[in-house]
Amino acid sequence: MPLKAIAVVAIDEKSIDELGRFPWSRSVYARFIDAMKRTGTRSVLLDILFTDPESPEPDAQFAAAMRRHGRVILAEFMEFDTLGKLASHKQAIPELRRAAQSSAHINLFPDEDGVIRWTTLALPANDSTQLSLSLIGAAELLGNATVILERFLVKLADKTVTTDDQQRMLIDYAASSGKFETFSFTDIINNRVPEEKLRDRVIFVGATAAGIYDMRVTPLSGNTPGVMLHAMIADSIATGNLLRRGGFETLIDLAAIIVLSLLTTAMVLHMRHMVALPLLFFTGLGYILMCHGALRAGSWISMFYPLAAMTLSFIGAAFIRFQLLDRRARQIRSMFSHFVSAKVVDRLVKNPELACISGENRVVTVLFADVQNYTSFSERHKPHEIVAVLNLYLSEMVSIIMEYDGTLDKFLGDGILAYWNAPLEQPKHAELATRCALEMIRRGDLLRERIAQKCGEPLSWGIGINTGEVVAGIIGAAEKKMEYTVIGDNVNLTYRIQNLSREVDCPIITRALYELVADIVCVEPMEAVYVKGREKPVDVFALKGLNHDG
Repeated sequence: MPLKAIAVVAIDEKSIDELGRFPWSRSVYARFIDAMKRTGTRSVLLDILFTDPESPEPDAQFAAAMRRHGRVILAEFMEFDTLGKLASHKQAIPELRRAAQSSAHINLFPDEDGVIRWTTLALPANDSTQLSLSLIGAAELLGNATVILERFLVKLADKTVTTDDQQRMLIDYAASSGKFETFSFTDIINNRVPEEKLRDRVIFVGATAAGIYDMRVTPLSGNTPGVMLHAMIADSIATGNLLRRGGFETLIDLAAIIVLSLLTTAMVLHMRHMVALPLLFFTGLGYILMCHGALRAGSWISMFYPLAAMTLSFIGAAFIRFQLLDRRARQIRSMFSHFVSAKVVDRLVKNPELACISGENRVVTVLFADVQNYTSFSERHKPHEIVAVLNLYLSEMVSIIMEYDGTLDKFLGDGILAYWNAPLEQPKHAELATRCALEMIRRGDLLRERIAQKCGEPLSWGIGINTGEVVAGIIGAAEKKMEYTVIGDNVNLTYRIQNLSREVDCPIITRALYELVADIVCVEPMEAVYVKGREKPVDVFALKGLNHDG
């Protein structure tokens, strides 16, 4: 297995303690390479730069040792400007390059967040292409395999590595443990490591001592030595434990971004939040699990961008919904707050779909109350007295209507039109209207005394109640005045039967209403009446009160 074929020789604190302050003389490296030759290592990859000459003798010793070994790879480092052009190329001195088998770049480019997720397998260097130390290490592990560079592919032996257009490969941290057998540099030089531990192994050499190596940040650690990364990448390539990141994975990313964004927006805008939030949580969790499953299968699917798109969609949709609902709530409150009780308004705000706002046929119970002999009353009193009396009367009657969850439709001069079962459905609308009418009569007796004290004479009123089908909805001139109301023949019928209350001094109800409340009321039948617009007479009853069951 390639993992066992790799070993790391660390320039660690122990080596510095025994061999002296770093950097060391090239003669030390000559001794090291000779030890590598003696123990039968397959190849040696040095993650160390030798850019400046030392002196002729140690440089010559090091070069001679590399020639004797025959399979030593030196490091190079390249810097690029903001346009991506090569700015500097740090190489070993010519004498050492000629003695080595080859050179390889040791660049590891972090992402914008400082984390290394990719490795660049080949970099342009003037008129040539420089392979990475990891890639050459993998080729050594595969028997000095020839490396073939193609667009989006790197081939060596029977391995094919998928890359992007910059010859970058995703590092599969999950596939490789990165726990390679590691030996101290000083132990190698001083022959403390048995030969069989090193024989036929590919050796990566680099610094691990604090203060002499650059910290490499990976998804798994914040201080991984670069030499360990090179060894791990080489192992991943040689074993074929590679993450795929090609056009198919990119397509999945784009699809996930679109689908999760649309799904999130739809859930937030069209579902109740108590349902949408758990669904969104499990949707996000499911996508995370899918990404982990793909990773285990060797494909890297972006987790960040789809989840970020999901989050932004949630924020945007929530803002839009808040604005729409807030505006709708204001419209509903503005339209209904003067006509129905606060309890009904709150229900409409929370569930506007419950109201038949757009217009529909609905069975309602309509109540019309009107001051009797108002014309003669107004002739006998001054305007301010009339206004004061009407305000007193209307305030009391409206208060009663609201107590019984009625909808106040409008004031018709001295008359009041109210109804039940619109805009919200009220299964007991007939009973509510009936009880409201009787309460208006009961409290009206007390109110009549107050009016008599104020203006010197009592005031009386009649009430008519009817149940039937009407058209309910918002009616009016667009952008001028719109109001929720009910219209139809059954509304007109309520107006007309109210006049009959003068004869019996109690509310008048139709048969349609009586049949709905017969078990709780006491009535007296009256002579059927003919009303305008109807060919047949209408059966009416005088509402005397509630029976024992009511």
